[in-house]
Amino acid sequence: MRFQSKKSNAIIIALCLAVIIIAGIVNVGVSTNWGSVVLKEVIISPYGSDLAATMYIPRSALKTDDKGNFLNKYPAIIVCAGFTNSRTFLDNVAIELSRAGFVVMNIDQYGHHKSEATHIRGFGVEPTPMSDTSQIGTLDAYAYLRTLGFVDQTKIGATGHSLGAGAAGNLAVNTAGFYTLQDRLLMMLNDLFGVEITREDVAAQDADALAAKYLNADQLQLYNIQKEQITYEYNSAVNDIFLIDGGGATDPKVVEVAGIPVWRDLQANFGQIKYVSGNGSGGRKNPDFHLSSDATKLFMSSDVPVARDTWYKLNISGTEDRVLSTKLSDFFGSITGDIRSAADSNTLRMVTTPYGWHGVSYYNVPTVKAAVQFFRTTMDYNNNVPLNGTTFIVRDVFSAIGAIALLVLIMSLVKAIMSLSFFESMNGTPIEPVQDKKSPVFWILMIIAVLGPPLTYSSGVGWVPSTAPSLISTVPVATKISFWSIIMAIAILALLIIKYFAFDKKNGVKFSELYGLKYSWKNIGKSIVLALSVFVCIATLLAAYYNFFAFGNLKITLIGCTIFQTLSTPQFYSCLLYSILFLPFYFVNSMLVNSARLKGMSERLNMLLFAGINCSGMLLLIITQFYIGLDRTGKVIFTIPPGSSSVLYSMAVLMIALFVSAIYSRKLYLKTGSIIPGAILNTVVFSIPAIQVYMNYTFV
Repeated sequence: MRFQSKKSNAIIIALCLAVIIIAGIVNVGVSTNWGSVVLKEVIISPYGSDLAATMYIPRSALKTDDKGNFLNKYPAIIVCAGFTNSRTFLDNVAIELSRAGFVVMNIDQYGHHKSEATHIRGFGVEPTPMSDTSQIGTLDAYAYLRTLGFVDQTKIGATGHSLGAGAAGNLAVNTAGFYTLQDRLLMMLNDLFGVEITREDVAAQDADALAAKYLNADQLQLYNIQKEQITYEYNSAVNDIFLIDGGGATDPKVVEVAGIPVWRDLQANFGQIKYVSGNGSGGRKNPDFHLSSDATKLFMSSDVPVARDTWYKLNISGTEDRVLSTKLSDFFGSITGDIRSAADSNTLRMVTTPYGWHGVSYYNVPTVKAAVQFFRTTMDYNNNVPLNGTTFIVRDVFSAIGAIALLVLIMSLVKAIMSLSFFESMNGTPIEPVQDKKSPVFWILMIIAVLGPPLTYSSGVGWVPSTAPSLISTVPVATKISFWSIIMAIAILALLIIKYFAFDKKNGVKFSELYGLKYSWKNIGKSIVLALSVFVCIATLLAAYYNFFAFGNLKITLIGCTIFQTLSTPQFYSCLLYSILFLPFYFVNSMLVNSARLKGMSERLNMLLFAGINCSGMLLLIITQFYIGLDRTGKVIFTIPPGSSSVLYSMAVLMIALFVSAIYSRKLYLKTGSIIPGAILNTVVFSIPAIQVYMNYTFV
């Protein structure tokens, strides 16, 4: 019988690994467009801090002549995900852009996943080489693309989500700026040759005419040399940006051209996604909110609500007042001469408003389609691959299946490891179920214990005194949640103690027996060894998956991403830190779940029932915050502290962790008679998705 059990467990392990391998193969196929795109991980260190990125390169871009010169040049796009997110959170956009024939550089922002943190630990703009932190790596990515011979240096664009959108916008501000090409030539005439520039000259936008009128032959020759350099720099700037539910310092403003104040817009073709239920929106109750907002009308140079999915052309001003834009035609329609002319002059604008909220970009098809359509139009490049925007979904589905296989695999690994003689002393027998399913006291306790924490979550993540970078706070989001979880653990523990002395003690069961606390120090040590052994197996598997399967990961995308991804060196410390900080929560939760076995019910049904109950509170909170709140009105029902939007998407991670951890905990409880092995295993395993991919402190 024992042999059969071992054999069955080995089969489960083999099947789980097979599923994960299949998910990896699909990831390679989709990410490389089944071989037509070359993937390469690059790490650059402009100022001593590593910046990591995945390059998507059309295979045809790498063709060279006999002398090694590249035969073709392709437009390139920098992709930058949002705060606390790694490049995997926008690889849907990267994949579809690469299918459309673009070179794509999908970066990990500084301080995220494989990219190291910078010495200023934030996003400041000090006048130092590290001022690139204001663009969290996009400026360095741009500089790298400028070195690649197969990249068309006149067609480099950028896109990003949330903070990444701000980085993309700031990149355009720092490279393209607010001066037209003619503005720059007029300023050169004034600065270098002393030509007096009038307001009429600025409005006329014809520097060549002034040069011909005022310069002699030698001066004209120097003017043309300078003009060539200025034109090259202007055309090599990031003149095409597509911002996804975020923005940078891109608002139009008054600038001075040779001392003449004039109104100027950012010199870039500029598209925006503003989700119906996204940042500062009106939700489904007011789906046109963004079309009539002051911010949109300023960005689009309009004094009336604008049309969604429509191209507009900005018109240049010769005064300090803006000139209203001109409405052109359908964003997804044919490219007319007016659209082409506006794109060439970097004056195209558009806005689209898909349904969804701020974090929907990870899996939103309209987002992907709009990004591809935008760059195809502005960069005048189309490889004629059909625009469906759904290819990445296949990869994400298999990634989710692979993640589920990983979660199943973990329990099978536990069984395999515990079959070793070293762990034999951990085996034990739990007490018989003591809870009566008809007891109102029991169910009242469960309702309080399950619904109480979610009701406090939204405000509770703001209870932590500080998330400043330190050895005890390497990931701010995890710090906020772990501090809340410790307080919840104390509250639930108090509730369990009160229940025991008020009701359970009279049944003759000991406190340590009811809550599975009786365990030797030797077996507690072995429980730690067991958990660490499983962690090593997971970390090794994720590293292998990353390296063999196109830098992939295993993630379940449900509102937010529950992601198991290879760990960078500093993240091992973060896993250790937050394993310790989350241990009280998983310990008390294990006490709650395993003391809740109902009499007269099978162990399997008992386990599944309370796994569902364990995560039900967080599920209800997700429904309340996202579907009753954000989706309908653009605002959450339970207010969260400023700067804590990331904790909204962590609710999905918590929900999955609460469901799966209850199963792990119950299985180990039935095998060992103690809640301790399961609690330790859970805190170690779920430290990986808990830290996600961000770090704001590292001593490595």
